[in-house]
Amino acid sequence: MEKAIVTVGVDGTSIERDLEIPIDISVKEICAVLSKALNLEENKINITGYYLKAENPICFLKGNDILKKFNVSDGTKISLV
Repeated sequence: MEKAIVTVGVDGTSIERDLEIPIDISVKEICAVLSKALNLEENKINITGYYLKAENPICFLKGNDILKKFNVSDGTKISLV
């Protein structure tokens, strides 16, 4: 399993964490895991679906997109939308 250290944020909040995540999984899977890990439901923060904005590389990912195919790597910044 390949991994990368990325900065994870949530749009509209001040939440931002550096995390090591697997990159050979789908956006849907990582959104579900991050939502649980960051306690978004408990904090009443709703994300609109399975979407990620990324910087370095700049891209918009959704649903069944695999992170690795879009060159997500160490230093990428991703935001749950």
